[in-house]
Amino acid sequence: SLEVRSMKNSSLETYSLKAAIKDALTEWSTAKNFFDQVTEPDLVDYAVLRLEAAEKRVAFLLKKAREEGEPP
Repeated sequence: SLEVRSMKNSSLETYSLKAAIKDALTEWSTAKNFFDQVTEPDLVDYAVLRLEAAEKRVAFLLKKAREEGEPP
């Protein structure tokens, strides 16, 4: 919710960020596995874009955690 995002250093915000990082890492792992296994030429572009998006999300969330002084 908007209230949670606006509260600095609250335990709920910290938990949400940690949960988001965990979810992002799970999605990255899923995307990587899909990329490694895709054989259909029409799906290669999708696999690449999905993996790149997952990597960018992980990087963004880790940067946000560092900025807020929270360990991932």
